Amino acid sequence: MEKQKMEERLIDDICNYIDYLQGDHFGYRITLHQTENHVGTYFYRFLRYNYHDCQVCKEIKNFPRAWQHCIDRQEKVKEAAGRHPILGTCYAGVTEYVFPLYAISGRTWGFICFSGSSQKPEASMERACAAAARFKIPKDKLVRAVNSLDRDIPDFDTLSAQAAPLQNMFTLLFHLMNPEHDISASNPKEAIYLKMSTHMNHSYRNPDFSLKELADKMNLNYSYVSHIFSKYSKASFSNRLRSLRIEAAKKYLEYTDDTVSMIASAVGFNDSNYFSHIFLTETGLTPTQWRHRYLEQK
Repeated sequence: MEKQKMEERLIDDICNYIDYLQGDHFGYRITLHQTENHVGTYFYRFLRYNYHDCQVCKEIKNFPRAWQHCIDRQEKVKEAAGRHPILGTCYAGVTEYVFPLYAISGRTWGFICFSGSSQKPEASMERACAAAARFKIPKDKLVRAVNSLDRDIPDFDTLSAQAAPLQNMFTLLFHLMNPEHDISASNPKEAIYLKMSTHMNHSYRNPDFSLKELADKMNLNYSYVSHIFSKYSKASFSNRLRSLRIEAAKKYLEYTDDTVSMIASAVGFNDSNYFSHIFLTETGLTPTQWRHRYLEQK
């Protein structure tokens, strides 16, 4: 219980600090990316920071192919920022600083963006026009959106000092939520099962994730992994995987305005119709009905 209270207090501190940086005094536009698999069931607390609120990003989000391209690029951005912060301009013309979020091991487990600017307005406009043509977005909307971007780029040294507390708090949160070296088990087989559960929590969003892939990740025999999972889990692997995905989908429906198709993709379903069918089977409501009920009860 004490550990849970510490986690919740730390998450409150992170959210309050981001809100402070985004307030009137500084006015930064901050987003978090690629952290979902490392913050356990608390991932929904950060969903409101997953999207830029600048006008360019709002326009892009209205076009699923363009928005999916943004999502697909995130892994490459994380790799690029893995060693040190970077300053770059996205394919739609928005300039942003990217700061890595590290685990204690030194691995990059996510990143923070300070966005909403245009370092070189002409180059930003060229990129926006190319994006409009590629994804069939009305050009005039993106042009107006690019013209609304801030022309002043924040000072890097100042921004680095302000980002450091966020980076440090996330490193601590990652450690608390992923205590692989602190697993308390009564025997070696139970320890393996607990590690399997950690891998599932990290990987369930991958639509190709399977028991075989789990066995490969752990360098264990498939039959042995299947036996361990059956021995310690109350549900089968497929049911557990489905449950993780549906529980995550509920939070996306409650805390974002993402389309059902986008949510299906975010939680590991390739087919949004199949996702809706599974969601209805598991909850008795369609995804849209679930969202409407949540909004009515707020």
